[in-house]
Amino acid sequence: MEFIQSIFGWYAVLPAAIMIMLGIFLIALLLGRLKLMVALRASIYVAAGIVGLYTMVGMFAGAVIPTLIKVIQSTGLQLDIIDMGVGSMQSFVTFPLSFYAILLPVGLGVNVVMILLKLTDTFNVDIFNYFIYSLTSAFIYVLTNNVFFAVLGFVATEIICLKFADITAPAIEEAYGLEGVSIPHGNAIVFAPIGMAVNAVIEKIPFLAKIDWNPETIESRFGGLVQPSTIGFVMGVILGVFGKLSFGDTLLLGVTIAAFMIIFPKVLNVLIEGVTPVAEGMRNFAEKKLHRKLYIGLDAAVLVGMPDVMATGIILVPCIILLAFILPGNRVLPLADLAIAAPFLISCCMPYCKKNIFRGLIAGLAVFTLALYVCTWTASWYTQIAAINGLPFDATATSLGGSSTWVSFVIAWLVSLFV
Repeated sequence: MEFIQSIFGWYAVLPAAIMIMLGIFLIALLLGRLKLMVALRASIYVAAGIVGLYTMVGMFAGAVIPTLIKVIQSTGLQLDIIDMGVGSMQSFVTFPLSFYAILLPVGLGVNVVMILLKLTDTFNVDIFNYFIYSLTSAFIYVLTNNVFFAVLGFVATEIICLKFADITAPAIEEAYGLEGVSIPHGNAIVFAPIGMAVNAVIEKIPFLAKIDWNPETIESRFGGLVQPSTIGFVMGVILGVFGKLSFGDTLLLGVTIAAFMIIFPKVLNVLIEGVTPVAEGMRNFAEKKLHRKLYIGLDAAVLVGMPDVMATGIILVPCIILLAFILPGNRVLPLADLAIAAPFLISCCMPYCKKNIFRGLIAGLAVFTLALYVCTWTASWYTQIAAINGLPFDATATSLGGSSTWVSFVIAWLVSLFV
């Protein structure tokens, strides 16, 4: 037993790309029935794609966040809960949990059992992002000091996210052509119902239903002049002006965001090239042996590079700052996660918004209204668990991109009522 725990403990600290590469490799061999070298190539391509995606995300955040800080400072926004970013959640809240290594085999076991019982069609290889499910555990632990209920909270969160992944996979496949892929990513998939609801309401309002800001429609209407990269450039220049950057730095910020919009989809193609043979192999295996279709569960980063998602996310950034100003009772100062949380949190809404940027903006406003309130309500728990882990913050803290998942809040709150 100790040997098994040591293996999972070793696995738990591997870099995200390596965890996913090993997972894809094993699935390619065992479920995809691919040859050894084909499985190895596919797993390397997926890992390379993940590294590329996160490199691009890091470049984008590194360019935008300093300017956003200047913009926020110039607005005089005075709020007492600091968004310290999803990195703070990983380093101070979830990974240091004394029982975190237990959650890995539990999560894998639950996923396998659900597949065998036909309760899910998603095999989640994105083991690294178990840390998102474990936020529920952290909240429950700080409220009850009970490891058993904390683990149950993790399981409940995983089950909900897997079910959401199953439900949304057909829409994601139809919108983006990601055949055999689902998104059980806990920060993104939980907001998909908002996209569904917003689209259903807009469809019933004729003059709103006629507004079509689909990137392809915009590009064809304006003769290729207005593209996602152009939108990124313009938004970068606007941020640079409000951040009081120099002329050269303002244009550089615009070009950097435009580069992100141009290069990200190309990097994404590397990941898709790796996933495709594995997904096909899994589909064949599942159809022959299980008589059903199985999806590979991946990080929401595979959607962030889609033109409609990225364009909507960038336009949402100043809107989120405005929401922080005007929402009564909000105490969160959007900061470290602001640039990246915007596209991530609305990524699973966009297939239901028909890739329409206008509908995505409406959904995004609803998403971040909920996100800001959830972060406000859970900030004391977030900060307390960090202190328990021996790494206290100087101020009340949160992660707009990580701690905003309403599923973790609801489960932890319900448990606290009865324990």
